[in-house]
Amino acid sequence: MERTLEQELASGSRMRAAMAPQWHIAFCNVTFTEYAGVTYRDYYGSPAVMLEAQLAAKAFAEQRFGVGRFIHPHVDSPSCGFASFLGMPVVVPEADEVPYVDTTRPPITDVADADLIRLGDPRSTGLMAQRWAAWQYYREQGYDVRFGGYGGSVVSIACEISGNSVLAGMVENPAGARRLLEVVVEAEEAVAAFDASLCGEEYRGFTYTGDDFSGLLSPELYRRFAVPCYQRLHAGQERRFMHSELLRAEHLRIARDEVGITEFHGAGCKNLTLLEMHDIMGDRFWTQLTPQEMLELSPAVIDDRIRELAQSGSAYVQLYPGRGTPEEHMEAAIAAVQRECPGGPV
Repeated sequence: MERTLEQELASGSRMRAAMAPQWHIAFCNVTFTEYAGVTYRDYYGSPAVMLEAQLAAKAFAEQRFGVGRFIHPHVDSPSCGFASFLGMPVVVPEADEVPYVDTTRPPITDVADADLIRLGDPRSTGLMAQRWAAWQYYREQGYDVRFGGYGGSVVSIACEISGNSVLAGMVENPAGARRLLEVVVEAEEAVAAFDASLCGEEYRGFTYTGDDFSGLLSPELYRRFAVPCYQRLHAGQERRFMHSELLRAEHLRIARDEVGITEFHGAGCKNLTLLEMHDIMGDRFWTQLTPQEMLELSPAVIDDRIRELAQSGSAYVQLYPGRGTPEEHMEAAIAAVQRECPGGPV
């Protein structure tokens, strides 16, 4: 069965000693559409186009860079998909841009109305309906893929569907804020259980949570509001992989000690240094050359940056190319990780 990137990252078999860091390339919708020469509208509008684009991107990545193994056919949707499942309106731009949430029309603007949020049907509600159509198509084509569509973005989703009122609500109406977070957790669990049922499995909790907006909370509020959500989602799983770009060192310590995270994806973390991640997590963290870095840094600077990441004590160095990444930058980055990460590709 095809595995999502999050499942690959959370797999215990992926853990390696920091003395021999491994490397990985994160390809996504941005590069699939660029390599295949299709628009986002066409990519998300047709399961057939989505699959064809992923296969074309895989072939291009292999032929041009020798790294096609990092691309696997899977059901994809824009990041606004889960919020749409909870009633958040979505904008599908005429321009070649990824669909996004309509922040001017959140379902609620007061956490006191948390119970007005209704869980939909993963087969028909919001952009989940597109996932369902894509899942059926991929299966018909012989690809044993997961439904997916959930990722533990509890605080981030709560911010979107409440017009950010959940943040003030944590101070002004703690019970209402807590209830809204519970509703989001219930929705995450419902979609995850639906996904498991399609595979003949029982839902057993999350191995991955990715929640960027949780770093907006003070450590005190993080402990009071976010931590119980992650504890509930991760319950039943020994392996607990977390991604959150806005965390600070104190947040990460809380996540390690109270959520019990076993691995941290430190990509794009502006408020955490490599040293802090190593001090807190040991070698159990990922570093990343971000899309902006891959676009803007020269090949020589990319080489230096990869060396810095590989020598930081992390177990993994990840490349994340974006649209417009120059081919010479991609080549330099691949050459650097092959040299600096003796653990090989993961």
